[in-house]
Amino acid sequence: MTTANIMLYVKDVQANADFWKHYLDFKEVDRFDFGDSISIVLAVNPACNLQLFNIDFIRKNSPEVVDNKPSLLFDISDFDGLYARFKENNETVGEIIEMGGARTFNFPDRNGDYYAVRETAE
Repeated sequence: MTTANIMLYVKDVQANADFWKHYLDFKEVDRFDFGDSISIVLAVNPACNLQLFNIDFIRKNSPEVVDNKPSLLFDISDFDGLYARFKENNETVGEIIEMGGARTFNFPDRNGDYYAVRETAE
């Protein structure tokens, strides 16, 4: 295996891609046009991508997986900077808590799905 691709099913592919690019600096590496829908692939790191699909497209083509939602935890070195960016932009963000010796917080994307980040050393 060379790359893990995590598929997220969202209402607005472009708005969610913009969110991930703005806050976590994910880079767009591919884009697919399905006629009535698009899919955007964002590089999380060299070994992991997020691929965003329109939820209605998935409901039509793969209804058995449409309700699947991953629980994702991202390790972040600029933890305080990311938290500050969320707060400065009046985004919903959870309180910083310590778990197992590391600081964490959670946040929702543009689809309202929650994700977590954990502080890591640089």
